[in-house]
Amino acid sequence: MRPNPEFGHLVALFFFGVGVGALVFPYKIRATALKRRAKFWGFENPFLGFMETQAYIWMLRVVGIFAVLAALFIELVIATNK
Repeated sequence: MRPNPEFGHLVALFFFGVGVGALVFPYKIRATALKRRAKFWGFENPFLGFMETQAYIWMLRVVGIFAVLAALFIELVIATNK
């Protein structure tokens, strides 16, 4: 049973979109996440302190790079299995 390549293209498109978004708009993602200020079982989320640092922006960029690489890898696998 072969996997459906159309589903693979959709997964790759999702990863590519997440990756490009994290690479191009890291400050906007951080601002949106900080604006929501999610509660964690009634307590302030301890992750919010880290989100205010420059290290969080770099983490978003690294996640973006890995997401784009994952999308390219998925497309490569689909192209070589035809």
